[in-house]
Amino acid sequence: MSTLTEAYKVPGLKKKILFTFLIVSAMYVMTLVPIPGLSHSAICEHVRLWGDWGLMLNVISGKALFNGAITSLGIYPFLVASIAMQIATLAVPRLRDLAMKGDEGSKVITKITRFVAIGMDIIYAVLFVVGARNTVSTQINYWLAFVIAVLCVAIGAAFCGWCIELLNNKGLGNGITIVLVASIVRALPHMFREAASSNEGSLRIIVPIVLAVVFLGFVIFAVFVNLGEKKLRILFQKKTVGMKQYGMQNQVIPVKVTQAGIMPIVYAMTINLLFASVAVTVSSKPDQGVALGAGEYTSNPVFIVMYVIFVSIFTYIFAMIQFNPVDISNQIKQYGGYIQGIRPGKPTSQYLLSTYTNINVAGATFLIVLSVVPMLISIAPAFRIFWHVGIMSILVAGGLMETKILLDNGIKENEEANKQAGRDSRRKNKYSRT
Repeated sequence: MSTLTEAYKVPGLKKKILFTFLIVSAMYVMTLVPIPGLSHSAICEHVRLWGDWGLMLNVISGKALFNGAITSLGIYPFLVASIAMQIATLAVPRLRDLAMKGDEGSKVITKITRFVAIGMDIIYAVLFVVGARNTVSTQINYWLAFVIAVLCVAIGAAFCGWCIELLNNKGLGNGITIVLVASIVRALPHMFREAASSNEGSLRIIVPIVLAVVFLGFVIFAVFVNLGEKKLRILFQKKTVGMKQYGMQNQVIPVKVTQAGIMPIVYAMTINLLFASVAVTVSSKPDQGVALGAGEYTSNPVFIVMYVIFVSIFTYIFAMIQFNPVDISNQIKQYGGYIQGIRPGKPTSQYLLSTYTNINVAGATFLIVLSVVPMLISIAPAFRIFWHVGIMSILVAGGLMETKILLDNGIKENEEANKQAGRDSRRKNKYSRT
């Protein structure tokens, strides 16, 4: 809270905080706008048959789905598009070359991602309305109402994607993280009510209390893990010429346990639910047959196995993006440096690779254990609501830590700018007096 208070005193950060609040508020206002062309009461009743998939989509859409709002798809199509572009960037040489060109290449990839996201918005909007075809309004021509509904749902999803980009560029940081954290916080009261209403007798009181204690404990534990890091002290050789020393300053590289952040969780859930997202939305009877099996993914052990596999893969990928041992080793060698206590050359490369592997395993283990334990707890009927508690706690803790780091960096930059301005002012006054 002290960080937020200090940040609010910095004009630049204050503007970002207010802008972020404005964008998130605008997204939640849109959750109250019904879908034109569909019977509002009928669509609200229809999406509640989507099972676990519907509950999750309702959370990430800011409760827009169960409100039958035009932003019912939330940021899910944008997430699918982002994952598709990540995979394409790794697989397609031309895109990989663009990614290595710095800001110019990133702008091109961002533009391509935007078009892919629009395509996904349209595809999922069509699937959504096809599945809800029995709820199309009969007050106007059927096909006109159908097209209007598709356009509005697609526009709502595109609006959510646009808000993500605005938050990335002008807000506090990662737009996906901000929206997910805000959506989870907004959904918590409903979770506690659901935990109470789905049980009887003393369990109506016990289960919500246990849920609150477990969630809070997991968040605190996740925050402490996010703070964990290993510091690599890099020493550079200096040459003395006359009275001066030349060479790079010694550096400390912090390697965090959660180097990959929360993206492995987000991407693993998104990919794991691709089939469910299609099977449930396209079905006019989502509570029957294949759609029912896909939608009720929390009772499927195969989902947990695939979730663990995807989290491991994406943890490796995102950790490699943040800390590439080969690149760091080459840079240290190029500038004549070495790690304290490690000989230069091959021993340095081996040490960095070993450090990366150990940190990566620790990060993946943390993400998997903290998210899978509540899944196992939810096997007990009374605690079924616990299935997503681990995932939510990781997202909330990771999002809060990311935001705190960004605010701390902004405060530090402002202090340094003020100090530099003071030095320039004193220097100017000194020269003016002489």
